[in-house]
Amino acid sequence: MKLPTIMLAFLAACASAAQAQGEAPVTIAPGLVGGEQDVSARDFNGHTAWSIVWYRDAEGRALQIGFVEELKLPYRERPLEMLKFMHDEGSTDEADLRRDTDGRAERLWNLDVFWLVASERAVMEPDPDKPETVQGGKLHRGAARRNCAIFTAHPTGRAGTLIGSYCRELPPDATVDETTARQWLQALDLQIRE
Repeated sequence: MKLPTIMLAFLAACASAAQAQGEAPVTIAPGLVGGEQDVSARDFNGHTAWSIVWYRDAEGRALQIGFVEELKLPYRERPLEMLKFMHDEGSTDEADLRRDTDGRAERLWNLDVFWLVASERAVMEPDPDKPETVQGGKLHRGAARRNCAIFTAHPTGRAGTLIGSYCRELPPDATVDETTARQWLQALDLQIRE
């Protein structure tokens, strides 16, 4: 799965790419996404910008987190940018990107978090036994929907901006309400290192 455009633009604006030194500023509960995390850090206008990504696993779960040190970015006031953060641009097919809730602010992980729920048609995994997945030499979207809880916060113990999205691929008729999305977020048990 490719990184969404907002993350690519965010990281492309960084002056130089460098593999992350030290520990990532964010930890989550184990077992919520299969596979190892991919951590990198870059310079973003004089601030360290972290990217922590768990790519889509066999169960259709994925998580990405961005963290900018010592800089407050107003994602809370810009929900369209939050939607772009979760968007998977692995295919140019129509994504049918939907914002499913207005968003809400509440205490999660001992932080003041603003979060919302969104969904889009999921990009299919390339499969040589299913030519429809790579027809025309490109990736395509299928009927399944990628449902995401997107969140942002400004931590109190460590200055900066956190933005992330936790996504699961579900059948096209499945819907994710706020109660379910909140359960997903609570299960992350996200912690910011001080």
